[in-house]
Amino acid sequence: MPRCCASSRRPRAVRPAPRLAAAAALALRARLALGAGAAPAITIEHPWARPTPPGVSVGAGYLEIVNGGDADRLVAARSPRAARVEFHETTLEQGIARMAELREVPVPAGGRVRFSPGGLHLMLFGLTAPLAAGERVPLTLVFARAGPVETELVLPGAPAAAARPPARIVTLAPHLTELVYAAGAGERLVGTLDTSDYPPAARQVPRIGDVTHIDAERLLALKPDLVLVWGDGSPAEQQALLKRLGLPTLSLEQHHLADVAATIEQLGRVFGTEAVAGPAAAKLRAEVAALAATYRGQRRLKVFYEVWSTPLYTLGGHHVASEMLELCGGENVFADQPQAAFMVEEEAVYARDPDAIALAGTAEEAAEWRARWGTRAPLRAVRDGAVFVLDPDLVNRMGPRIGAGTRALCERLAEVRARALRR
Repeated sequence: MPRCCASSRRPRAVRPAPRLAAAAALALRARLALGAGAAPAITIEHPWARPTPPGVSVGAGYLEIVNGGDADRLVAARSPRAARVEFHETTLEQGIARMAELREVPVPAGGRVRFSPGGLHLMLFGLTAPLAAGERVPLTLVFARAGPVETELVLPGAPAAAARPPARIVTLAPHLTELVYAAGAGERLVGTLDTSDYPPAARQVPRIGDVTHIDAERLLALKPDLVLVWGDGSPAEQQALLKRLGLPTLSLEQHHLADVAATIEQLGRVFGTEAVAGPAAAKLRAEVAALAATYRGQRRLKVFYEVWSTPLYTLGGHHVASEMLELCGGENVFADQPQAAFMVEEEAVYARDPDAIALAGTAEEAAEWRARWGTRAPLRAVRDGAVFVLDPDLVNRMGPRIGAGTRALCERLAEVRARALRR
């Protein structure tokens, strides 16, 4: 399985933990503005949310809609505690849990709709302040027939006197480990996965498992006050486990080069290490900007980007690799494909006849992959010697070394252009 792809896990809904029972009992049942004594068509049960770490501006809400009337549609939501509220649903695509926004949510006649972790849920963006234990968050749900319905999201626990930056951090992906060190909080890491190997100090951090299995007992024994999760790359089963354990989590996603620097800054705010994170993010932005200026206007090269050989895997136009190629004056020959990573037939590669082939694998892997291309009538890239190797940890990890990986890619493409001029 290529490094770009997470193992297949089936998502499942998770019910609110038992400690929420008291809060759920206090949940408001919203009422419509009907005549005196009339029963409301829509009621809201068990509205709740989890506290969010300091510096995090996004939260999630859960509840159950009970419809005692005709079929309806939930079309909008708002809260004075957030800039906007959206409906999202977690689904499984190619073995990876992904979150997609919904424009509206059908509410069947006489039925129930549950918003729960791992499934349908509310996303609160642009929080005015982190959600705190013991807080009640006003929320308005707007239905096409029933109109606005008022409720409150209940956050369990006693109010915190003052939020403190997390002191015991666990990361569940190697690039998240690198981001924590870049943000200046590496010494707070108390646990990570087997694949976290950079910077060298990360190799001394206790291991709790790998992407396919986490030792729950070992994780709980570390008593983390924040677990960093790879939002769109963590297996659904892993996410469900964290929900069951009730551990505070922060989900991070990076889809573009600019997202990496922004994430370093975000972690600086969460950890209270802005003095370290700010310069690190600025350095990465400057590095990417300098590469863009250097390679702007260069002769464009069509590139096949290989991340695995058997089966043959490549990356599509929505993957950051396509952005890196564009910045370096290249073009992903499969940029027209919407998938982030997918299998491709050799015949399709021959049909697109790339100028160069980038092998994002270890030296041993790349030697095998290169030999495979030599077993048939050579591609133009193979015949011209335009096959090169990239360190997968630099180009496939969305961490602070992505600038170095992009520079290596630009330099290899520059060598291909120079070689063509000498022929």
